[in-house]
Amino acid sequence: MAHSKTTMLQGLLLFSLLHPILSHDGVFLEKGQALSLLKRPRRANKGFLEEMMKGNLERECLEEICNYEEAFEALESTVDTVRHRPHRLCQGIKMPRTTLDACLEGNCAVNLGQNYRGTINYTKSGIECQAWTSKYPHIPKFNASNYRNLTENYCRNPDNNPKGPWCYTRDPTVEREECPIPVCGQERTTVEFTPRVTPSTTAQPCESEKGMLYTGTLSVTVSGARCLPWASEKAKAVLQDKTINPEVKLLENYCRNPDADDEGVWCVIDEPPYFEYCDLHYCDSSLEDENEQLEGISGRTVFQEFKTFFDEKTFGEGEADCGTRPLFEKKQITDQSEKELMDSYMGGRVVHGNDAEVGSAPWQVMLYKKSPQELLCGASLISNSWVLTAAHCLLYPPWEKNLTTNDILVRIGKHFRAKYEKNKEKIVLLDKIIIHPKYNWKENMDRDIALLHLKRPVIFSDYIHPVCLPTKELVQRLMLAGFKGRVTGWGNLKETWATTPENLPTVLQQLNLPIVDQNTCKASTRVKVTDNMFCAGYSPEDSKRGDACEGDSGGPFVMKNPDDNRWYQVGIVSWGEGCDRDGKYGFYTHVFRLKKWMRKTIEKQG
Repeated sequence: MAHSKTTMLQGLLLFSLLHPILSHDGVFLEKGQALSLLKRPRRANKGFLEEMMKGNLERECLEEICNYEEAFEALESTVDTVRHRPHRLCQGIKMPRTTLDACLEGNCAVNLGQNYRGTINYTKSGIECQAWTSKYPHIPKFNASNYRNLTENYCRNPDNNPKGPWCYTRDPTVEREECPIPVCGQERTTVEFTPRVTPSTTAQPCESEKGMLYTGTLSVTVSGARCLPWASEKAKAVLQDKTINPEVKLLENYCRNPDADDEGVWCVIDEPPYFEYCDLHYCDSSLEDENEQLEGISGRTVFQEFKTFFDEKTFGEGEADCGTRPLFEKKQITDQSEKELMDSYMGGRVVHGNDAEVGSAPWQVMLYKKSPQELLCGASLISNSWVLTAAHCLLYPPWEKNLTTNDILVRIGKHFRAKYEKNKEKIVLLDKIIIHPKYNWKENMDRDIALLHLKRPVIFSDYIHPVCLPTKELVQRLMLAGFKGRVTGWGNLKETWATTPENLPTVLQQLNLPIVDQNTCKASTRVKVTDNMFCAGYSPEDSKRGDACEGDSGGPFVMKNPDDNRWYQVGIVSWGEGCDRDGKYGFYTHVFRLKKWMRKTIEKQG
């Protein structure tokens, strides 16, 4: 009976509330009125008429079990409630109020640390964490866009790791590692912090002049091979036809640099390619410091006529006519953005780039993976027999990448990314892949360069033509801060988690980018920048934007010499931290610095 009276009273109360509304002529409620009836009523936790009070996280989540409903009541926002996920991870835990408060704040770990939302970004051994949205140096297995808490490079636990929050590291040799997160209510961390011992930063002696003055007794190469005596028949054969500095004394089997190789001292070995570099630490040197050698009376660099550098017997055809595009220079036509480059001299993985004109980059090559069939990287044609690309396109252990000639082919003469271009493109197999022996994927991608030998020479056409390789004169004249070069490729149009058709261009993209001062390059990153690299891109203050992006790797960075009207490849797209990020630049392999290695390698392998 008591129950029926209560029900009756509730019914009368509801009728009295609805009567003013239902007395209108219409049967249906206005939208605003209907929504007002559906609003969720608050429930009192304690105190009088708490339902009328503004939501409070402490009251809702500490004075009773904090579930989604209570958190929503406190935060009054679906987005904020989802973001405040620790409420669910802390609910029902019996602990002191201060500990529960800390759990909810997310600056310490409870249980597996899934509640942690702090900003610790280093591992138990002191390695800096990789950003969750980055694919370098490791490819993350979690899509940051699907995990809202995977922000910046902060330690998290998206896979319920029993050891607590962790992160991918910026060390290519260590994929992931746990982080030392404070445990809520305790004087300890989830894992012990034991930073690894780092080598002493004491400046070590360096060899000047790329080792041309070296008189030591080192006689072992970087791979551990024993050097042959310079008086041996093999050594004499290697030295044949080389310009040797008579002041460099070739004693015993000691490492020397008799031909002024920019890579430093080397020696002759017993196996192909019959030479290898030795491991010495060299002093930094700027090519700009040598400008005096080429200055004329007027102060302007004296123009030097183009000369071939390689032996055609091993290099193949094309060097003598390199860098002159059949559809442009040979017809005395300029392309649409060429003037921008020339103007900069008078003074882009490609994001924010433009469609390239057909035939405007006839040296552009696509490295193509056979299985699964997909775009792997960019590359460039330097003769009818050789292709130039980045070493990391072929060998990068953190990505489980170690490709052979059986895994890839090259597509030359292409403009469209996806479709086969009959009568224009050529698909060619490879028979040799040669990666620089001192390529350093473990630290900083130093010497990120590789040579590919075509199984059969390709025939040149309007759409297939080699690019020139730079001379010292060209590098000293054009590779200056503010001078622009051009990047081409079929890479992602923006930084994104997945490489999907909508993120990829239909046709070849091109972008003109200014070279950046080397000191600015070094200041923009924690990665060690060497003389074998340069960087390019726009600063945050510039009105223009653009960068190379994933898929452009291995492609060419070219500049046009206004004196001889030829295009020269001065760089190879190598690495960067994201795509087109403020304060970050794209880094490129410095081709001229490695040109003599290329010649030696081609002479012995061609």
